[in-house]
Amino acid sequence: MKKIIILITLLIHCLTFSQTATKSQENRSNMITSYVIEKLELNKENADFFRKVHLFQIVDNALKIKESNATSAEEKRVIYRKGYENLKAKLSEKMGNKKALAILRTANEARTKQ
Repeated sequence: MKKIIILITLLIHCLTFSQTATKSQENRSNMITSYVIEKLELNKENADFFRKVHLFQIVDNALKIKESNATSAEEKRVIYRKGYENLKAKLSEKMGNKKALAILRTANEARTKQ
C-alpha cells in the first residue's frame, strides 16, 4: 500500500511539473531551426533531432526560470548558459563537436537576425 501511495504521488508530481511548449515557444524554435537547417543543409535525421532538442531546451529553460523565480538578467543568464551547454552536449554526442558548434553558431545568428 505504501509503495502504491508513493508511486501515485510521484506520478502526480511528474504530470504536474511537466510542461508543454507554448505556441510562441514553438514558433521561436521553428524560426531558428528552419534557418539552421536551411543554411547548413542538415539531413532529415539530424534536422529532426535538432528540432526536438532545441524545442525541449527552450521549454526546459522557461520551466527552470519559473521554478527558481529568476527575475534578474544575471539569474536568467546562468540558466540559459546551462541550457546552452546541455544542448551543445546533446548535439556533440549525436553529430560531433565540430558540427554541433556550427549549428549553435548559426542558431545564434538566426536569433540576432530576428
